[in-house]
Amino acid sequence: MTFSSPHDDAPSPTLAERSIPARPSPEGFLALCPALGLGLFLLGGLIFGILAYNVRTNGPLLAWDIPIDQSLHIYATHDSWLGFDAMRFSGSLGREIAGAVTVLLGLYWLWKRHWRALSMLLIGVAGGGIWFERLSNMFGRHRPVFPDPLDPLPGPGFPSGHSMTAILLYWLILDLILPRLPSWRWRLLAALDAALIILLVGYSRLYMGSHYLTDVLGGYTFGLAWGGLVYTSIELYHQRRSA
Repeated sequence: MTFSSPHDDAPSPTLAERSIPARPSPEGFLALCPALGLGLFLLGGLIFGILAYNVRTNGPLLAWDIPIDQSLHIYATHDSWLGFDAMRFSGSLGREIAGAVTVLLGLYWLWKRHWRALSMLLIGVAGGGIWFERLSNMFGRHRPVFPDPLDPLPGPGFPSGHSMTAILLYWLILDLILPRLPSWRWRLLAALDAALIILLVGYSRLYMGSHYLTDVLGGYTFGLAWGGLVYTSIELYHQRRSA
């Protein structure tokens, strides 16, 4: 005597159904919420345009630049060596350390053949560096001048390259790890950590007297615009291709 299973009468999948690959999970958070990336692109581009116009025309938004830098310079020159070194280290998170992290991530993703993440890194972060060179030379804005500079840097100051690199790099890392975190508490903690690093980089540029406030805001807003455009476009492209 044989017993039939209730699944015996179920139709077997056709050859066409078996040949359809499973839909891959999204690579980053912006693949799940592309409207957020496009919104940041529009918002960042609008604010950067306003800042750029004020820099070009010496507009009213520049009125607080010199007073803020002078106040922070007085504070920095009287700060402890621990606070000064902490700010110097914070600045390196937007340049030296950021450069090392970019190279290591690029090599790792190349080795693992993670083309989506690698293309976001190259076009977003490395492309942002190219934009910084072109924009700073186009505006040619002088940096703050002090009789006793703490961190003299050559070249023009608008927008801040440290701030732009920080928001492009750490936003990319946050975008890629958010969908893989187990709970909303870990996602909130990761977002706060990324925001703290980005804000520390910008504050260190003011503390060290290397940039004006509008330079830092210009780096942030252009980074938001460029990252929102690049990261969202790449996510959508690979999402449609895999579909």
